[in-house]
Amino acid sequence: MKQDSQKEMRKQMFDRMEAELQKTCKPEERMFALHPDEDHIIVSHALFLMMSKPLAVKLPSLKGLYLLRKLEEEMLAAYLTESDEFPELLRYCNLLYEVFPYELAAAARNAAIASKVRKLQAIGMVAAGYGGDMDDDTVDDILDDMDFDRNSKVCSHVIERMMPQLNQLVEQEKIY
Repeated sequence: MKQDSQKEMRKQMFDRMEAELQKTCKPEERMFALHPDEDHIIVSHALFLMMSKPLAVKLPSLKGLYLLRKLEEEMLAAYLTESDEFPELLRYCNLLYEVFPYELAAAARNAAIASKVRKLQAIGMVAAGYGGDMDDDTVDDILDDMDFDRNSKVCSHVIERMMPQLNQLVEQEKIY
């Protein structure tokens, strides 16, 4: 009963968030509007989850980062297990990804963490952009490779092998 109540509260919160976002942002301006399909969006979230891991530990004050990463883990697990909750969790992840830049912009004013926040902003841009622009075969390779590690965390050896290239893209994005 309590879990149902929490799920309903979470759903209402995200419904309000989406309603506000629809007032301020045209559908064609949304983060994943240009992604060709849902698979590319899932890969963008997987990229962000894996790429942001080192910074997540260093930025515990960013509650949005914590929540986004937690829901991405849940969403990817739901995808892998073909859970009925997958579509709803993907929607929540997409909404959090949309509003995450606002939290980062506010956090960037804190000089103590500004450089880490800038890197996190670049990671967000690279993960969304690269995931959307990736060729279908690579997307399929990542989705087919995704699994759980020994700690029941979602992992992808394909993404791990891509990390040096992804980190170079992040460094280039930080320059802009």
